[in-house]
Amino acid sequence: MPSIPLTIYITPFAEKGVTEAAKWSCDSAKDALDVVNGIWVKANVAFVIKDCIVDTPLDIAKDSRNDDKRLLGVLTYRHSEDQSIHIYLVNSIENLNAGGGSYQSSDPEPASFVQWYYNTAANGRAWAHELGHLMTLDHVKIDYTKEREAAALRGNLMVEGLSTGRDLSARQIAQAKGSALVKRFAG
Repeated sequence: MPSIPLTIYITPFAEKGVTEAAKWSCDSAKDALDVVNGIWVKANVAFVIKDCIVDTPLDIAKDSRNDDKRLLGVLTYRHSEDQSIHIYLVNSIENLNAGGGSYQSSDPEPASFVQWYYNTAANGRAWAHELGHLMTLDHVKIDYTKEREAAALRGNLMVEGLSTGRDLSARQIAQAKGSALVKRFAG
C-alpha cells in the first residue's frame, strides 16, 4: 500500500504576543496518525509523516480563529511547497463547530488544520475526516426523522459536525481511491 506524505506543523496560537502552550506534539501526532491509518486502511490508503515541525506561534485573536477559511489561509501562507500534504495541528478553538478545515486547492499544497480534542481517538478521527475532504468526500447529512436511515449513517466518518463515526461506504472508498490527491501521491 503506497503511503501519502504529510508535513505536520504543530502550530501554537498566540494573542498580542502571548503564546499559548501547544497541546499537540510530534508524539501525539504520530499516535493520532495511527488512528487515521486504522480508518483509511479500508480504502487501501495510508499516510506517513514526512516531517513534523513545531512551528512559530501564529499570533491571531481568539475571536478570529473560528473562521476556518481565514485560519487555513493564514496557516498555508506561511509555508512553501514541499511535495506533501500540509497538516496544521492547532489547539482547541472556541466556537468552531468542526474538527478543522480542509481545502484541496490550498496554496502551496493540499492542506488541513485539525484542532485538539484531548484524546487520541477523537484527534485521529477528526484528522481522518479532514483528509476525507481532501480526497473529495463531502459531509454526510443525516435526516433523523428517518430512523432506519439515520441508524445506518450515524457511524460514518464524514457525518457533519462533531461525531465519533469511523465507517466508510463502498462509494466513499471508491471516490477517495479515485481522487486526484491519491492519484498524485500514491500513484
